[in-house]
Amino acid sequence: MTTPLQRLGGPERLREAAVLVLAFVGATVTVAALTGNLTTLTAGSLFPVGGAAMAVVALMTGLTVRRALGLRADPGGRPDTAGALVLYQAEGCPHCAAVRRFCTRHGISLTLHNPRTAGTPFTDGTVTDRDRHAELEAYGQDQIPLLVDRDRGESTYESTDIRAYLERHYA
Repeated sequence: MTTPLQRLGGPERLREAAVLVLAFVGATVTVAALTGNLTTLTAGSLFPVGGAAMAVVALMTGLTVRRALGLRADPGGRPDTAGALVLYQAEGCPHCAAVRRFCTRHGISLTLHNPRTAGTPFTDGTVTDRDRHAELEAYGQDQIPLLVDRDRGESTYESTDIRAYLERHYA
């Protein structure tokens, strides 16, 4: 059973939408103030001010995304990690999402397994794949995210430790 928040894409998607709405409102007010058209915000046509604000938001969002993701040409020379690195994770888990974002930014390929749903502070989540969940527990505990490096024979829990491991060996 999914919650309304999960149907909307999770807390990250909701947060991103709220930031975009606030950025649009802020850009609209800023453009209106700079052009001396503050009265248009309360009395009538917002098309000129809103259009300029939308252009500002689009430009700033594009620059922010480019900077955040580090979009640059890949220098190449990285090892092929698709079969070697396995991440046991759950969609909707913020710690797992941090590891996935790190891998995306650094061009690290890995195989994802979703043995269970993301838990809460009070529950461990619902098992969705019994075989993968048994593999997860075989590494010692029912905790996600778990990175398994088959080439090196190592496994790592905790998103900060996983990112440090990947930085050290693969980034």
